[in-house]
Amino acid sequence: MDSVNTSLEAEAKYSMIVKAHILRNVKLEGWRDKIVGRWSYRELAADPTWSHGWISFDAVAFNPDDRKIYCGLNSLDGDLLYRFDPESERFECLNSRQWADEFDVKIHRTLLHNPRDGCLYFGTSMLHDMDRQQAAAGGKLMRFDPAQGTYELLAVPAPRLYLQSIAADWRRNLLYGFTYPAEAVYKTDLAAKHSDLVAYLGNAILFAQPHNAVVDCRGWLWGTMAETRAWDERLGPHPVRLFKYHPDRDELVCFDYGLPRRNEKKRLLDDPADAGAVPHALAETRHPQDFGFCDSMAYDGERFIYAGTVAGVLCRIDSETGTVEKIANAIATGRFPALALRDGVLYGAGGMNGHTQLLRWNVGGDRIESYSDLADESLGQRPARIHDLAVDDRGRVYLGENDHHERSSYLWSVRFD
Repeated sequence: MDSVNTSLEAEAKYSMIVKAHILRNVKLEGWRDKIVGRWSYRELAADPTWSHGWISFDAVAFNPDDRKIYCGLNSLDGDLLYRFDPESERFECLNSRQWADEFDVKIHRTLLHNPRDGCLYFGTSMLHDMDRQQAAAGGKLMRFDPAQGTYELLAVPAPRLYLQSIAADWRRNLLYGFTYPAEAVYKTDLAAKHSDLVAYLGNAILFAQPHNAVVDCRGWLWGTMAETRAWDERLGPHPVRLFKYHPDRDELVCFDYGLPRRNEKKRLLDDPADAGAVPHALAETRHPQDFGFCDSMAYDGERFIYAGTVAGVLCRIDSETGTVEKIANAIATGRFPALALRDGVLYGAGGMNGHTQLLRWNVGGDRIESYSDLADESLGQRPARIHDLAVDDRGRVYLGENDHHERSSYLWSVRFD
């Protein structure tokens, strides 16, 4: 075993300090007996308790310039962006309601720090029903300057469609936006503030876009899309497939395969010790069948793209060859929406129904460390789900909780001592 991995195993023997950081602490009632499958979005938004209290930390990012954690929320009242100070453990409202309208209710994923200008970039997404689409202009692509506290509207890439995630090519000054509810990817030139359609990604059966996509060092955008099969009534063996796109040549390359399934036996590493069979949690998602839906991506800056699937599989894509390898079944319950790389360590998190996990893997090592006891004992609380994570320059991990249906979701921190 190499010395780096030995160091990580030794570190895992130290205590893990888990803490919940509470922005709002509203008790929520009635989800199962009167809301789920019954209420319309209009009813949900009109209820003051749910409109204000039902928040999720959908995006979290570490800003190396000020060493703060930036939090993008799902919040029906349009209060979408906060700054968290790890030293004082206080949140600061960043006044997103000065530009948000009633349809901008979440920063769903990929709050990105641009090292060239020190600003944060994000897109807005939606929850409203389709009967409001003629009033809803579409998701906003925004830039926030943390030093000045100012916002700039860059573009609305797709009228009436909203932005589930973005990916950045800072060298070419491009942002890619992945749309919802109709699935497509748009390319926005930040200098010209002009957007163009790159490709449609979905079909009438599958929600197939990556939860987040990445751009490699050669300028290729990597993501997933769905097969069409308009001539057939049945899905093929690989309904969700990889693609890559290069802006210099306007070239779209579609692969005839996607990410691995949980039942595939060939893998690079043993599964983490507590990664048992998948419970029936996937039936509660939009992906009840395991087709290798991409839940997260993280790029090492050189060759490999690491991906987590909705069914909890960790895998990697060789960006030079397009080869996909399964690493392990990593998340026991399914949902694997959070990945980040720092200093050669891959961090991952996910889970559902309060059964959440945090993973660490020294890339190239022979063991994935799994931590499933994510609870703040002083509060008697644990995260319902984890949607995103960030790692600061001290190795502290920040987890964004989402979709808690009995209280407001929290920001969580994990420190290894």
